[in-house]
Amino acid sequence: MCDKTNLNVQTWLEDYGDYLFSYALLKIKNRHQAEDLVQETLLAAITAKNTFSNRSSVKTWLTGILKHKIIDAYRRQGRETAIDDLIDQDGSDNLDYFFRTNGSWIDKPDVFSNPESALQQEEFYQVFQQCLSGLKPRQADVFIAKEIYGMSNKDICKDFSLSSTNVWVLMHRARLSLSNCMKTYWTD
Repeated sequence: MCDKTNLNVQTWLEDYGDYLFSYALLKIKNRHQAEDLVQETLLAAITAKNTFSNRSSVKTWLTGILKHKIIDAYRRQGRETAIDDLIDQDGSDNLDYFFRTNGSWIDKPDVFSNPESALQQEEFYQVFQQCLSGLKPRQADVFIAKEIYGMSNKDICKDFSLSSTNVWVLMHRARLSLSNCMKTYWTD
């Protein structure tokens, strides 16, 4: 049982900030996004501090909030590529590797060379996203963690507090549901 003195919000960043940042960085692997997620976590905790039931430590409670923020970030991120991913941390611009000195593409992306294929791919992802949103939240979270972000079963079990059997069942059901939905709504 925790005592109420741990609810001194002024010390949360000092007491738990490094831990939360390390945890977020381990999961997200992007320094700026990890910092943002820790800030969002602390803001959410400050907003919800009156709902803290004292059944766990403040550190555990904050970590739980952070886990949900990370899952939300995975959902938002989808398959987008941020410009930060194309620029090295030291500031050198990787975009130079895509263009010749005259400004033309070195290797033209498929999107520009085959617009019909790009449109079909976009339509596919829209249907897939619709099917994914039709899954139960826990199924969708586990599926995204495993198939899109490549998390190991061990990490999924740990992060979602599930047994390996639960992960297998959730993945099996998610795959069946997605398969049926895609067969119904997507024709190649």
